[in-house]
Amino acid sequence: MVDNEAFVTLIRVAQEDAGIRKQLQAILAQPAFHRKSLLNTFITDMRFRSAPAEFVAAITCLLDDEVAEKVHEMINKEK
Repeated sequence: MVDNEAFVTLIRVAQEDAGIRKQLQAILAQPAFHRKSLLNTFITDMRFRSAPAEFVAAITCLLDDEVAEKVHEMINKEK
């Protein structure tokens, strides 16, 4: 599955940053194929912008269907 530290980091960032939370909610609401395409674009953009490796690793975890579903549930509870 996924590294717990990366998962916790992702949730923390989504809770603390409304912009990231909204972006993740929009991406995670998509069907798997579209979600993965959007995530790959987002990951490439984050690497280009020299985002922290820990954050990029956490976003990469969302390529996994089970992880994406769990994160989607968790960040939608934060409303």
